[in-house]
Amino acid sequence: MVSFYDPDEGRKKKRGDREAALKRREKRREWAANLEGEHAIAAAKEAALKQLDRQDRSRGELVSKLKERGFASEAIEAAIDRLEEAGLVDDERYAKMLVRTRFNERGLVGRALVEQLRKKQIPSAIIDVALKEVEHISLEESAREIATRRARATIGLEKQKQVRRLTSMLARKGYPMSVCYSVVNEVLQELDEDE
Repeated sequence: MVSFYDPDEGRKKKRGDREAALKRREKRREWAANLEGEHAIAAAKEAALKQLDRQDRSRGELVSKLKERGFASEAIEAAIDRLEEAGLVDDERYAKMLVRTRFNERGLVGRALVEQLRKKQIPSAIIDVALKEVEHISLEESAREIATRRARATIGLEKQKQVRRLTSMLARKGYPMSVCYSVVNEVLQELDEDE
């Protein structure tokens, strides 16, 4: 016999799953809030290690996650201090790695990088240090590479539309508007000459 999908049953099941997950989370929060002393620190440290198993995180992100799980502030601070001593949490290393990867993979610079780092709750002093990783790179050269790659997709569009799309794309990546306009005009001139 064939069984068919009943949308009403699926909704009930999903709602039940969500409610069960919320109850489990609430129980975990209560459990974490009732812990004291070394037990609280050990549990907070274990929860932080689970977060770090998935991906590297900043101190601020870990504090937020652990507060969300109901741990006391003192236990959170002590647990993260221990992880920092062990070298598992290092905001400066994490910020530098983020800057390098975001630049290499997405072409982000300047304001866009600062915004990414702020989302990760990295302190301003460390952001300044991390941005020095890409300071030596020529903005014009990297913007030209990106604009050249993307310009092919705008072939056949009106000139104004091409300029608008390419400059806004570069601006979203954090390039200054003066660099955006000059690079886009050069790239579009080269593209016109090639045709």
